[in-house]
Amino acid sequence: MSDFPILQKVVRGDEQFFWNVTGSLADVKYNPWYWFLTLITLGMFLIALYYKRIFTSYSLTNKRLIIISGIFTKSVDEIELFRVVDSVANQSMIDVWADIGDVTISSSDKTGTIVMRKIPNPHYIRDTLRRQYMQARNAKGTVLLETLGKV
Repeated sequence: MSDFPILQKVVRGDEQFFWNVTGSLADVKYNPWYWFLTLITLGMFLIALYYKRIFTSYSLTNKRLIIISGIFTKSVDEIELFRVVDSVANQSMIDVWADIGDVTISSSDKTGTIVMRKIPNPHYIRDTLRRQYMQARNAKGTVLLETLGKV
């Protein structure tokens, strides 16, 4: 699509016209450096996501969910199970086919909400976690305030 008809109306008679340039993705296909840098950047992003996923582990005991993450240095965080408020398992259509998904855990401690991303068997993980945090609540005698008024 040419902008020449618009330019004829906009450019005044006393102006000298030099050039008109349009940026588009069609112009990029001729620059191999653009594609090279795009692939390198995308590759580094995917590698970072992969390594973040494989260097984070989640361990469930009867009292705590322990999260260990890091490549060169290790960070250890834990959530006491009686403090877990809610857990949700989510899967996209592709995740269902691969039997992976995200499990979101909300807690009342300083950790807040964590998301266990792209883990195998997310519904089993969430169900096991739910059973354990309900048992931990019962053992501690913990009652959520939102459930006090319900019959």
